[in-house]
Amino acid sequence: MQTEFYIFVNGKQMGPYPMGDVVKMIESRQVDPSDYIYVEEKSDWVFLMDFEPLKNKGTGLGSKKPNTKPKSETLIQSEATDPHEWYILKGENRTGPFALIDLVKMLQEKSLYEYEYIWQPGMESWQRVAEVSDFKPDKIRDLKRSKDSSLTEVFFRRRHARAPFGGSIVVHDNQKVWKGQGFEISSGGAGIIMEHSMIVPSQVLYLHFKPEDAVPPFNAVVEVVSKRFLKSVKHKDQTIHYGVKFTSIGEKALGHLNDFTQKGRRAS
Repeated sequence: MQTEFYIFVNGKQMGPYPMGDVVKMIESRQVDPSDYIYVEEKSDWVFLMDFEPLKNKGTGLGSKKPNTKPKSETLIQSEATDPHEWYILKGENRTGPFALIDLVKMLQEKSLYEYEYIWQPGMESWQRVAEVSDFKPDKIRDLKRSKDSSLTEVFFRRRHARAPFGGSIVVHDNQKVWKGQGFEISSGGAGIIMEHSMIVPSQVLYLHFKPEDAVPPFNAVVEVVSKRFLKSVKHKDQTIHYGVKFTSIGEKALGHLNDFTQKGRRAS
């Protein structure tokens, strides 16, 4: 049985805390009901307001739970809803309506993540973006290949050339250290696989890249910008794919990465 909990507040992971401390933080309004708590049984982050054990602790969360199974007549009572329009749930806030292309653009810009919840009329409940067929990789690829001129600004060209990269990495957040491995790299960031499933977008991490693929070792400060959602995650030490962008990197390392990615691009 889980006795300590991580919470995610204002873009920062905090903890772990015993249940009593979490209750005190809610009562003192250090955290909001729409902030997240990591539940090991679910292997996922859930809203504090949705975490059943907290509702019996005198926190008042029970009365604040949003309607997570909206119907068109209850979501927007004053307007007729278009079955092609989409809504986004962030905390207790529902936003929309949006066109499908709007959501695709948000995914590209990293203002919407595949683990967040969306809904459109006809769906019985909110679902994660990654679970909705319209946003599966093959559907996004079909849109990208479309000759529709209205899509040209949605799929912007990557600023940095990328190349496959299999180097080993060591990751830390100034508190704990994890092992990882790269699978692609550019002068602007990298795709990494890490043995830790609780990292979330916007977190700052410190990476040490070991020498590999003609790239010498280097260090970088990064911000997590994407996380691949996996329903099969069972524990916090499971490997997860993340996308990171470099926020601090040495000029010498930057030069090596530019040379490496350009060579990789020509080879492909």
